[in-house]
Amino acid sequence: MMATAPLSPAPIDYRHLVQDGRLHGSLYTDPAIFAQEMDTIFHRGWSFVAHDSEIPNQGDFVVRRVGSQSLVALRGKDGEVRVFYNRCPHRGATLCQTASGNRPRITCPYHAWTFALDGRLIGLPDEGAYPADFSKADAGLTPVARMDSYGGFIFVNLIPNKLTLREHLGHATELIDALLGLSPTGRIQLSAGWMKHKMRSNWKMIVENQVDGYHAPMVHGSLIAANRTFATVRDRKPTSPTRVRDFGMGHSDIDHASDYRAANDKLFRWTGGIDPARLPQYVGAMNDAYGPEDARRRLIEGPPHSMLFPNLSLAEMNIMVIEPISADTAVQYTCPVFLEGAEDLNARTLRRCEGAMGPAGMLIADDAEIGELTQMGVTNLEPEWIILSRGMGKEEVLPNGVKLAGLMDETSQRGFWSHYRDVMAGSQENVR
Repeated sequence: MMATAPLSPAPIDYRHLVQDGRLHGSLYTDPAIFAQEMDTIFHRGWSFVAHDSEIPNQGDFVVRRVGSQSLVALRGKDGEVRVFYNRCPHRGATLCQTASGNRPRITCPYHAWTFALDGRLIGLPDEGAYPADFSKADAGLTPVARMDSYGGFIFVNLIPNKLTLREHLGHATELIDALLGLSPTGRIQLSAGWMKHKMRSNWKMIVENQVDGYHAPMVHGSLIAANRTFATVRDRKPTSPTRVRDFGMGHSDIDHASDYRAANDKLFRWTGGIDPARLPQYVGAMNDAYGPEDARRRLIEGPPHSMLFPNLSLAEMNIMVIEPISADTAVQYTCPVFLEGAEDLNARTLRRCEGAMGPAGMLIADDAEIGELTQMGVTNLEPEWIILSRGMGKEEVLPNGVKLAGLMDETSQRGFWSHYRDVMAGSQENVR
């Protein structure tokens, strides 16, 4: 009797699972959905991998995971940054085992194949034992299919899609520009190192939470009660001047600048309210770089609080990167943003990052706990659907297509899910 070939799994109907005001709970729990996300979103789309300030010198490298793939971002002797798969082309061993470092060359720990910083194979033991048609030129490190950068942020696209990086970022370039514009030189440094937190929740819950203005008085209530810097948060109402914004392409933010502008005589509210007289070097450099009027605007409005699809958050003076591990586990990396030309501010930024996101941080513990509680909840069979309709249909749509809504509305989350649906459903429809 002839064996019957196994049936292919039925396509997942993402247009049914992601509806305009509700989501199906399986989106957070189904391993098959998670596997498709890694391929469709992280491998076939653009994902953040590193910032060029992390690898300033030749031989500097960082190892990052994008989707299921381990990648090495490496600066060559020519000053160029290249991104390779972290795999020896000989027998497949992992090349770089540490998260970062500096090497004059890359040597495989298994059989000592050695590669130049530009990926060329430059040496191997007993080369003459290989067949006559063996060529070192064909056995170098494998670069990713596409890489590009904006403002020093390096992105990769492992299986090429039709979008350029600029098309993928869309209006989100304004968010990167706003962060860079807080430096008098227009450059930032991610040189302090990364804190790493294991989150027992689906990666998309972390994305949602980064731009959720609704949860703070409840989830962070103890912090708000104890810290006068956050005292106004508990009194925020739906009429708060702070807005959430959907930029399209899955990018969104909480626009705190709209709140800061309402008190336009106050600089540095985004630092916790430091007196400008304590930062004379930084204020002077900003005035010189941008002129007093524009510098004042920048120092009032501060940095963005945003989420760039799928894995990068410009979280005010922190950068956060989300690494999915499984349907119910992810890792969140956090690094403080140092502004080039603002050394008198950077020490304060480091302390605030440690206080909020460190091992005993005031914010990360709350967010990790609520993520875990939510993940535990969605594993229940009922209720089958998750409600995501707060503020729906009340958004203001700007001429450029960006949507504005109230601080506590779920417009930012719907923006993420709308793009998610288009990406995931489009992939499934193309294979039918």
